[in-house]
Amino acid sequence: MRVLILGAGGHAKVVADTIETSGHVVVGFLDDDPGLWGKQRLGLPVLGSIAEYADFAADGTIVAIGSNQTRKEICGKLEPPAHPRWVNALHPHAILARSARLGVGDAILTAAVVNADTEIGDHVIINTGATVDHDCRLSSFAHIGPGAHLAGGVVVGRGVLIGIGASVAPGCVIGDWAIIGAGATVIHDIPDRVVATGTPARWKEV
Repeated sequence: MRVLILGAGGHAKVVADTIETSGHVVVGFLDDDPGLWGKQRLGLPVLGSIAEYADFAADGTIVAIGSNQTRKEICGKLEPPAHPRWVNALHPHAILARSARLGVGDAILTAAVVNADTEIGDHVIINTGATVDHDCRLSSFAHIGPGAHLAGGVVVGRGVLIGIGASVAPGCVIGDWAIIGAGATVIHDIPDRVVATGTPARWKEV
């Protein structure tokens, strides 16, 4: 499969490596920073702007940008009938339960674990070494940071960022667009659009 990557930053390089390690071909990157056009990432070309995606032959496309809001905005600009065929990037060293259900445009990276009967929405990132246990529900545009751990039955809202090394106790609900800080320990539900930090995590509005 030939894959076109939208974005050309650090996360895009990780996604490109994941795609190639999985035996697929990366056509190149598209990014809206003109300073990147004509340059290379991992020996692969930055071909032009995201709006030009239809000019390049590819079997599938993925948005590889770490910012949840930016990922959502780009996908919104490429809605039907104009949008490309979204594909997932699944690292061969990730562990994905047979009963887990993925959306489209998801990135499941090195050493990530997604356990039984977990459901993942669209354009979600499960970053390096993150674990998502049984019966979790992750809404679209969420990002589970490197080394973060979700216990069983956790519900993650749309656009949530769970920072590096954070932990979420069983059955907790994280509201839409909330941010869980690095290393935080969540033992209670977290409302929409707040920042939660510390152990145990305490939230504040932003």
